[in-house]
Amino acid sequence: MEAFRALPKRGYKEIYRYGSQKRLRRYVTEFAGLRNKHRRDTLDRTTGMAQYTVGRRLICAALIGPMQRPTAAEFFSGMGLVRAALERCNFETVFANDIDDTKAELYRDNWGDHELKVADIRALDGDDVPTVDLATASFPCVDLSLAGRRAGLDGSRSGVVFDFFRILEEMGDRAPDTVMIENVPGLLTSNGGRDLHAMTNRLAGLGYATAYGCVDAAAFVPQSRVRVFVIGSRARAPDIPPLPPRDDLRPADVAEEDEEWWAPSRFGSFLTSLSPIQARRVARYQARPEIGFFGAFRRTRREATVWEVRADERAGALRTTRGGSSRQAILRAGQGGLGARWMNVDEYARLQGAEGMRFGAVTPQQAMFALGDAVCVPAVEWLARQSLLPLLAE
Repeated sequence: MEAFRALPKRGYKEIYRYGSQKRLRRYVTEFAGLRNKHRRDTLDRTTGMAQYTVGRRLICAALIGPMQRPTAAEFFSGMGLVRAALERCNFETVFANDIDDTKAELYRDNWGDHELKVADIRALDGDDVPTVDLATASFPCVDLSLAGRRAGLDGSRSGVVFDFFRILEEMGDRAPDTVMIENVPGLLTSNGGRDLHAMTNRLAGLGYATAYGCVDAAAFVPQSRVRVFVIGSRARAPDIPPLPPRDDLRPADVAEEDEEWWAPSRFGSFLTSLSPIQARRVARYQARPEIGFFGAFRRTRREATVWEVRADERAGALRTTRGGSSRQAILRAGQGGLGARWMNVDEYARLQGAEGMRFGAVTPQQAMFALGDAVCVPAVEWLARQSLLPLLAE
């Protein structure tokens, strides 16, 4: 009974959405035995109710103690935004791996370095990874992105996803029952769809039923950021439910008014670079009766540098800030006024749902690079609650 006294004040009433039918049967049996040995008031103080979802069914069972947190291994962990999402769902990350030293600095600053192994995934094997319930892989998108050369999974960067599969195979019976893989929409069409087929076939060969779908961060933050998620499960066929769209989120929710806006000379260069279509768009924004904020990107068109402003009141997908064309600016327009400036680290973080993270261990440019190469935290959290936890409850 000492375990119960260590629970938080309301811990005995905590609702858990993770468990197994086998474990629940054991807990219920033990609970029934305790009921014959202890007074009812003792049981009320020392037992709790667990509630978790299997598909659409809600199973309630009396527990004699807190259930073990599901564990996760995070491959291509970056600064740890997948971990940030899973932590919100009661997961415990026990292993993380990335090759990038700068992202590792951010990871350590936010999560410590006990679970982090900084190394090339190609140098790891199954014995390096502890037994976990879930393994995630946000593998490099360089060879899949529509903005790249599209070598696909034959490329040296994106092709390392097959080392993730190799490690799962080397883990043997210890391999996790559930996996989640994330990448850009270009995965769907890479090499005519053959790359996605190769991935799902490889997972099938490891005993995983698979499902894939797109999740847009715009349902949670004012950023248009569609990502493909592939989920594999050894319990049953996964399900990724449709995500209801939202149109009530605006960059104004994340923008900082007191930042320094570009001087007239620099802003004048911004305006003169606009194409006629872009200039008319900005003029419409300027004439609006209310002030709005709009994402803007610098592009190279016909060997000339130009600026383009989004046609909706939403930030574009954040990108790795390597090169001037990747970094996102913000346009302030309305009530006859105009202004523009670069987005800052805090705004990048809010657009990724990562406003609680620390970034002081690296430069602002490095932090924005890491954020542009990461997942949107609330999008992964939603997927974990809708798909991953129900699978782990099987």
